Amino acid sequence: MAAEAKKGIDTTRNPIPFEMAQIPGPEMAKTYMPKVIGAIIKKAKRPLLVVGAELFDDPVMFDKMIEMGKMGIPIAATAHSVKGFVDRGYLENVYQIGLHPLTNYLRFPDWKGLDGQGQYDVVIFLGIYYKFANGMLSTLKNFNRDIKRVSIDRYYHVNADMTFGNLAFNPDDYHAAVDEVIAAIKK
Repeated sequence: MAAEAKKGIDTTRNPIPFEMAQIPGPEMAKTYMPKVIGAIIKKAKRPLLVVGAELFDDPVMFDKMIEMGKMGIPIAATAHSVKGFVDRGYLENVYQIGLHPLTNYLRFPDWKGLDGQGQYDVVIFLGIYYKFANGMLSTLKNFNRDIKRVSIDRYYHVNADMTFGNLAFNPDDYHAAVDEVIAAIKK
């Protein structure tokens, strides 16, 4: 156990589509360790964290997302996930927007972003129902290759650039992996 704590959670295992019929085509996402994903997010000039209603199934994740928001990463709260931030009193850089309009806006390189400061270079996905997230990632994969698609969700997302392997059935490992991402961003 102590050796595992030193090397971190291996998020590269189990890189298979979470849904059996998910056939992405010739290009599939690669799995990465949390420290690498955190370094990519930290290096981003304009990251955007996109969260969804699945966070209500694992409410501790709201606190982790608030921690990322406090590091200056804007949060796009889709569906009714904004309620989780309102309930916790955090609205500093949280924007409520529908997933489909957001996906549509992200397709265009000249979109000015939720804050009017310009398009995002890294979009991080978490807590969006698998089928919806897959559609969003697929759209960006096919219509805006300038945005790096990163998933720190509990599922392996075939249409992301970077993702975790399937951690859906091991919540402790999943929480530890997200904590490692946050720690890498703080460094």
